[in-house]
Amino acid sequence: MIQILFGSQSGNAENLAHVLGESLEASGIETEVMNLGEIDPEEILNFKNILIVTSTYGDGEPPDDASEWMSYIKFNEQLNLAHLNYAVMGLGDTYYPHFCQCGKDFDQYLSKRGAHAMLKRLDCDLYYEEQYQEWLSELIEVLKKEEQG
Repeated sequence: MIQILFGSQSGNAENLAHVLGESLEASGIETEVMNLGEIDPEEILNFKNILIVTSTYGDGEPPDDASEWMSYIKFNEQLNLAHLNYAVMGLGDTYYPHFCQCGKDFDQYLSKRGAHAMLKRLDCDLYYEEQYQEWLSELIEVLKKEEQG
């Protein structure tokens, strides 16, 4: 089981989160797709595997629906996430100076709190389909190994 958590200002990250969920389900991996803005950040203590799909807003800020989660993970210095495996996919546009900053920040703060990256963060520019397929295949492989072992 993996929770796919999205932060989306315009809907792109939300759409991609659902597409990823369908792809993972088709590979036999149980998923739950949720908006970060609709879940208490403390729920992270109950999750084992998460995939964060997020856009970046303005000058590198998280989208509105992801800001509470970002603050919780960033500023809660006693937070221990050693139980958590995560993956991050950031959406952005290389035209902007803070390309995929929210995804980079989630990756940094999750790691700082002891969570384990299942694979390298993927920073997606506007046209990311090819890049994302390879990353998704790696994620499926990692999740299947974990289920078996």
